[in-house]
Amino acid sequence: MGATMDNPPPPTAPLSNRQVDTIRGQYHKFALIPMLEEHATWFDAGPVSIAVEARALGDSPERMVRGPSIHVFDATHSDEYLRFDVFGVVLHYHYIHNETNHNTLWGYDPDTNGPMIPWVVSALRDRLPTLLRRAGADRLAKDVEEQGWDTSVLPAVAAAATAALAPREDDMKRAKEGMDWMYRWKAVHPQFNTVGEGEY
Repeated sequence: MGATMDNPPPPTAPLSNRQVDTIRGQYHKFALIPMLEEHATWFDAGPVSIAVEARALGDSPERMVRGPSIHVFDATHSDEYLRFDVFGVVLHYHYIHNETNHNTLWGYDPDTNGPMIPWVVSALRDRLPTLLRRAGADRLAKDVEEQGWDTSVLPAVAAAATAALAPREDDMKRAKEGMDWMYRWKAVHPQFNTVGEGEY
């Protein structure tokens, strides 16, 4: 029988004086690793462009993850606003706040939502202005609403993302490049992947 109000677990000391909040995105005060351009394929789509990066990270075949990172930029390929990371144990996505070089991270639940790549395609097709506004890109969101955008690229985006899941002969080479790139980013951006106590 599960814990109930009438049958609670045995009392223990509180872990801290913090309460547990329902997490609606973790706000992270750091910038994400820049994309490795040589492993990315671009799809220009009017006011926005999408890059599918075939990412690999790890130091051995047993400790390697691979898969697509789907990036949403403006038309000039300069400012990134959304990133969907479909690799590793914890699938996730980010709203990127360029004005502060911060990001908000959300975990993805495949048990509830199904495979992530089709979900990303649907979210981009049906909700792109809303997603852009969550990233603070109000002007770009309005441009998308007023001008539209070329959703015909989405099947090719899905195909490139799916291909990035498959094993490749250069997996370990790309994984080492990915780790070296991450350490290089950490050296110039020390707060990367760190969260202060109580910040999320």
